[in-house]
Amino acid sequence: LKAADIGVAMGKGGTDVAKEAADMILTDDDFSTITKAVAEGKGIFFNIRNFLAFQLSTSFAALLMQTIATAFGLPSPMNAMQILWINIIMDGPPAQSLGVEPVDERILKAKPRKASDPIVTRALLYRAISSAMLIVFLTLKVFSNELDDGQVTRRDTTMTFMMFVNCDLFNAYACRSSERCFYEISFFSNPTFLWAIGGSVFGQLMVIYFPPLQEVFQTEALSVYDLFYIVLLSSSILMLDTLRKKFFSSLCTDPIGRMMMKEGKHHKKTDELNHNGTATNMGGLNKVSKFFHQHKPMMATDTKGKRKKRSVRQRNSLNMAV
Repeated sequence: LKAADIGVAMGKGGTDVAKEAADMILTDDDFSTITKAVAEGKGIFFNIRNFLAFQLSTSFAALLMQTIATAFGLPSPMNAMQILWINIIMDGPPAQSLGVEPVDERILKAKPRKASDPIVTRALLYRAISSAMLIVFLTLKVFSNELDDGQVTRRDTTMTFMMFVNCDLFNAYACRSSERCFYEISFFSNPTFLWAIGGSVFGQLMVIYFPPLQEVFQTEALSVYDLFYIVLLSSSILMLDTLRKKFFSSLCTDPIGRMMMKEGKHHKKTDELNHNGTATNMGGLNKVSKFFHQHKPMMATDTKGKRKKRSVRQRNSLNMAV
């Protein structure tokens, strides 16, 4: 159990010594339970990447926008309270909801990643930086259009503030998947995300239209035309994301993501095991599970008290001690 990459002990029939030495304990003594753990682990890993892509793009955009304004001697596009609102309220719930995005079926079928693979990859940074650059461009464009008179008014900062927030919300939707386009993602598959976006939109409208909050955030009410204009411009984030995934997947999609797209398209199933002993896909795990169900005596002592031994070939094929 100690020598194996992943030592697995039985929760019901295993000894205390085995449980102490094992890395994993199956409380129901059912090897097929590992399939659910693998699925959950893969989903968490990819959701963390999507979370980071969203958070990094927002942070890069805010920093770059302030840097450009300072470098060119322009007034700040947003005041301190508005920036604080974006960082704490607007980014918080949508980012957290990305962590509970349902597991894509193609993730379960994909080959395993290497244990040494980093969470932040070059493709993730490309996605974050490109999104941040578009957000900055759109926000500064609105700010410059409103700054024709050379004086920074409440309307100027409100339009800029609203544009940045809307870009963030569209970007959050695009970050729900690193390989599927926005129109390929089921709108209702993640209710938590919908509640988070709905709450963020409601909070933003309160900041713009509720008089007491207008005084706190130095905003003013916008017309329906202004809102339509902002939504139309900010939705171009989805267009950018579609272009990246359709035409620049070699740069903006991780190798395992491209593999997932290929395997999902051709419905390939491979039954391999990772070098560290974790199962490659659900098909392989199901076969391993059936193997253990058919050979239960191999995990227990026989009637004479002697422990039956697995062949070296069987043990190496699993690279897992049970």
